[in-house]
Amino acid sequence: MKTIILKPEAVPASYPIPGERPGNARSLVIGGNGGLGYSITQELLSRGKLVTSTYHRSSQALDALRGPLLTISSLDVQNEERLAAVLDGAATVYFCLNVPYSEWHSVMFQALERVTGRLGPGKTLVFPGNVYGYGKLQYLPADERHPKAAQTRKGRLRNRMEEHLVNQAASRGFRYIIPRYPDYYGPNVTNRVFGAIFKRALQARTVMWPVKLDVPHDLVYVGDAAKAAVLLAESRENGEWHVSGSGTIEGRQFIHSIQDAAGTPRKCRVVPGWAVKLAGMFDKEAREFYELLYGYKYPLLLCDSKFMSRFHEYSPTPYKKAIKETLHWFREQEE
Repeated sequence: MKTIILKPEAVPASYPIPGERPGNARSLVIGGNGGLGYSITQELLSRGKLVTSTYHRSSQALDALRGPLLTISSLDVQNEERLAAVLDGAATVYFCLNVPYSEWHSVMFQALERVTGRLGPGKTLVFPGNVYGYGKLQYLPADERHPKAAQTRKGRLRNRMEEHLVNQAASRGFRYIIPRYPDYYGPNVTNRVFGAIFKRALQARTVMWPVKLDVPHDLVYVGDAAKAAVLLAESRENGEWHVSGSGTIEGRQFIHSIQDAAGTPRKCRVVPGWAVKLAGMFDKEAREFYELLYGYKYPLLLCDSKFMSRFHEYSPTPYKKAIKETLHWFREQEE
């Protein structure tokens, strides 16, 4: 049986799920065409799970996945009828929807409201989190008790969304999980920072890094982030869990490791804050990114002892292997 692909112009109000049977409940990945959503879809399929993975503007990334357990479906989360159709029968929902920073305030909270408003007892919502809600870290490494003291618009929005999620879970009776990550990189992660790093390294161009090259950071490989999310979903746990990656690394060290693996010269330099601010006068995304530069100016380290002590089977991918796999993916995109 082939993958079912439902295009926008021909999506029924409901549709049969291939091979659905007791003991193999269906998972729904909202935003499966993005970096984390794609990797979660891969991880679920590798475990023999039934998956519906959705896209909005483009299904390009998901087109590489095939199999009888996978349904690829177009979804605009503002379409209540379509949202109800894909949520119907899904036991676990991974909310991996993402949009450009400039659209966060008009899309993200309302989308979460629509999803949580249709969940109830017996359902699980996995809501991948970031560190924006913390603001500048008040202690290192930060654990799950860290104050949510964001001063930025996007940080305050994330805190508002998480508060809504917690309240809805309590009132409607569904289970929620927030795996919290630092920045992630890897296959299909094509954002302006980490996507550009791998592209420029392969092209032997100077690689850019925001603000400071020699500040320690946690970074997580997107495949590891996906495994952590699925492990949490399949456990009986709930609440917030830090997943920090495979060790602290500085920007310069990370970039040089990529260039060494690519066989290109070690060339990198900083993009200063004033340059980002200037670019923001002409570019909406640069303007939105400017308020997040503190995350590169100061150390960003997460304490993941709670997660690691609970999931002994989890082992993060070493940087060398993760970088090799990521370079391979970016090379394939250029062919």
